[in-house]
Amino acid sequence: MFRFRMNKNDVKAMDLDEKSEINKLEITTENIKKILSDSSDINYQVHYINSSRHIPVSVIFIDGLVNSKIINDDILKPLTQQKILKEVKNFDDIIELIEHGTVYHSSRKLQNTLGDTLDSILDGSVALVFDKEKKAITFDTKGFEKRAITEPTTENALKGAKDSFIEVLRVNTSLVRRKVRTPNLRIKETIIGHRTKTPVAVVYIENLTNDKIVKEVFRRLEEIDIDAVITPGHIEEYIIDNKRTVFPLIMSTERTDKFCHNIIEGRVGLIVDGVPVTYIIPASVSMFYQAPEDYAQNYVISTFIRIIRYVGALVTLFLPAFYVSITTFHQEMIPTVLAVSIIKSKAEVPFPTITSVFIMLIAFEVLLEAGLRLPRAIGQAVSIIGALVVGQAAVQAKLISPVVVIVVAATGISSFIMPNQDYSNAIRIFRLVFVVCASIAGLYGLSLAFIVLVYHLNTIETFGLPYFTPFVANEGRDLTKDTLIRVPLYLMKKRPSSLKTTNKKRQK
Repeated sequence: MFRFRMNKNDVKAMDLDEKSEINKLEITTENIKKILSDSSDINYQVHYINSSRHIPVSVIFIDGLVNSKIINDDILKPLTQQKILKEVKNFDDIIELIEHGTVYHSSRKLQNTLGDTLDSILDGSVALVFDKEKKAITFDTKGFEKRAITEPTTENALKGAKDSFIEVLRVNTSLVRRKVRTPNLRIKETIIGHRTKTPVAVVYIENLTNDKIVKEVFRRLEEIDIDAVITPGHIEEYIIDNKRTVFPLIMSTERTDKFCHNIIEGRVGLIVDGVPVTYIIPASVSMFYQAPEDYAQNYVISTFIRIIRYVGALVTLFLPAFYVSITTFHQEMIPTVLAVSIIKSKAEVPFPTITSVFIMLIAFEVLLEAGLRLPRAIGQAVSIIGALVVGQAAVQAKLISPVVVIVVAATGISSFIMPNQDYSNAIRIFRLVFVVCASIAGLYGLSLAFIVLVYHLNTIETFGLPYFTPFVANEGRDLTKDTLIRVPLYLMKKRPSSLKTTNKKRQK
């Protein structure tokens, strides 16, 4: 048996050939039926313009994707009742009249190729096909069911806008337009996915956003050559710079205020049709410690909360590994009273410290995943049972030391302080790596692991921006403004210098 592998250029060539073959066919109802086959949701209707049998037109649309009322009132009714159409006896004049507003619909387009006609039908348009003239006019009549705009589910809005993005691209772009009303706002779409043909909107502000970043975003999107865009990963994993890191290189959000704030800062946004999560490009480490509420409350309180987030990140990253290292290799560092207490708690536990810590960390991850995947009510019950009942039983059965339970609980709670779940997941992975290094070489292994982590973060770039900005690069010019501390808003007169925006001033 012979096997062969096709590269992406071959796939792209096949897709282009398929489309070119379709475009060679004439725009007729018969050809559309051959390509779309006998799908039951596609409606083919023949109507006579002004009841004239010698002027038929085929009306083609997909049931469930269109608004039937719009088709009836704005398209079919004018075709049968407009007086001006009664005076016309040939198709060319009828097409010209329809194209120029006799059929009163705000979005219409004359199609000259079969491929474009099919794309419009599959996108939720109704097509008027004139078989004799081999032409079609399509009207945008989308009317499918969609989810209502609700509060964010994964990012709680404590003091800010309560609206979130949904799965419909045009609704999402309208939400952005409502908040960013500058005429320089640009929303440009590209199609990705040979089979799904998913629209992806690139959002930025002209004469403000760095042109190099905008061009780089478009270049990477154009290079994506896949069949389908169904999940956010189909976009994210193809456009990031470093595919071997667990840290998120672009930020995702479902909050409209957070998205618009970053657009005004000079970043580029991505909105994918069918996905209620948007992307912000480029992202840096400091962004994952910030939340929209930081700018909605007193700057002193915001600074205090940010410091807690950074401390929480250090705690969740180092605490288990530090406990393993000092109890296994560096007992002399522990105060005598505390050492005696730890020894008593471990006296009847059959497992060594490293094993106990690993068991609890893995159990914590299992409980967390179970709580996320199960229905909300059951997930809460599982978390309570796992944390209270099972944990308490394990301590009483002398299988786990109470100190280990406290350490892992403090570690888990600290990880929940992170405003971004993707960044928190990366910290969780390195937490386990740090524990392994500490179990091998104590504090020396922990220090070496930390050095490797810092080196890794310093080697990453995302769309030309150092990932560790503003802790590195730009001579720390942005470090004291909106990173560890948040100065009053009236002092934030300039945008981040690392973005190299065209307009650097926020305010005078």
